[in-house]
Amino acid sequence: MNQQDRFHRWAATGLTATALTASLIGCASSDKGPKLPIADIHPTPLGTVSDPIWQQQEENAEASDFVIYEHEWVHNSSRLNPAGMEHVKQIAHRAAATPFPVLVERSSMSVDPSTQYKFPVNGHEELDLERRNLVTQALLEMGVADAESRVVVSPALTPGFQEFEGERAYNRGMSDDSGGGFGFGGFGAGGMGGVGGGFF
Repeated sequence: MNQQDRFHRWAATGLTATALTASLIGCASSDKGPKLPIADIHPTPLGTVSDPIWQQQEENAEASDFVIYEHEWVHNSSRLNPAGMEHVKQIAHRAAATPFPVLVERSSMSVDPSTQYKFPVNGHEELDLERRNLVTQALLEMGVADAESRVVVSPALTPGFQEFEGERAYNRGMSDDSGGGFGFGGFGAGGMGGVGGGFF
């Protein structure tokens, strides 16, 4: 077999292989042949995936509205300050429409007599119980029928500011470079935003 015959045989083999491949591809793409599964490509409305996540976060944040914080009491007593009394009224007004428990934040400013330096940095279970009973009674008198089962002593859902964090947030909110022109815009986001989160 000369070189020219070899070339013709090689070309014929290549054309046969190409035709066979094309035939197989045609079969796979025809209605009669097997098809690969294709994912659902129908478009969905904007926010279909993300909106439920934001709604869940908003609902989780609403639970913090029902926390009575330690700074809403007069010093280390079981007497609410004006902000605390207003907060309890707000809770009573919204209680029927929400499922959240009412949390009384545990105290942390009592003195332990057995310590050497007697710093006011300790919890006080009896004081916590007094505060819980006072909130429960106030809510009952304002028409919250299930207050006895809803009011519990608990840590706050989110930790409060440390002293240096509060100072930093205040200074950032009042600075000119916060984008708020003497900081009133920034003050709302930095200063009052933090306070609003604590009260309501």
